[in-house]
Amino acid sequence: MGVLIKISNIQNDLSAGEKKVADYVLEKPEEIKDLNTYEIAEKTNTSQATVVRFAKRIGFKGFPDFKLALSQDLGNRKAESHISIIHEDIKNDDSFEIIGRKIANANTIAINNTCEVTDFEELERAVIALGKAKKIMLTGVGFSGIAAKDFYYKLLELGKPAVIETDTHMQLSCLATMTENDVLFIISHSGKTLEMYNIAKVAKEKNIKIIAMTSIAPNPIRELADIKLNTVEMKSNFRSTALTPRISQLTIIDMLYVKLMLENKKMQNYIFDAIELVQGFKIK
Repeated sequence: MGVLIKISNIQNDLSAGEKKVADYVLEKPEEIKDLNTYEIAEKTNTSQATVVRFAKRIGFKGFPDFKLALSQDLGNRKAESHISIIHEDIKNDDSFEIIGRKIANANTIAINNTCEVTDFEELERAVIALGKAKKIMLTGVGFSGIAAKDFYYKLLELGKPAVIETDTHMQLSCLATMTENDVLFIISHSGKTLEMYNIAKVAKEKNIKIIAMTSIAPNPIRELADIKLNTVEMKSNFRSTALTPRISQLTIIDMLYVKLMLENKKMQNYIFDAIELVQGFKIK
């Protein structure tokens, strides 16, 4: 997993002391490999205990494991790095070509970062749950709703009984007919959308399995989920909430779609049949 990406995404959920350590790591990651907990505590005006707690909050057993993973992350970044204008934020005076290149590059980075923070064991659990589900209900609002609709169409292609509703009353009506053999798949980048949180609470009370696709940062919807899928958000001054998270969500959806198809011969046949049917409607 990309250590720096994860730190950046959960920064706002750290304690004041842990945030000081996070800021220092993000600002001077190369220095960390040569420092111990005492030295980092001195530089960040915190304590050794805070440094260790920070490492554990990021998901490591202790500081040595954190340093090792950070060194590997930095090595990977050096191997892939290249200097380019398209790493900058979009500016008002950018030419259309520069804007296009910056957007294309941001999307590429979002996809790579998504892969870095993906827990593939958790993704495998999601595939198993979706494959066994008698019914799959998909929910999301705004841009997350668009991603949910994309997954809905993909599940229909695979022959899975899926439904998608944006009206809260209809969502509750649908939940009323669902059981523990079904799956509620929630997409919410922030994980704090009130409507989605309320739907998740109802599903939890009915023992319906919940798969939540949210930001990797701790959030209320993620806490209710049985299976937690990670998305990323890049720091940007240009409407990042509309661009990067959507690409990240669609990347995870494509992973699920392909894995579901590969593990089920019947689903593969559905796809091949659909391709043949569509070809019949092409102009020759």
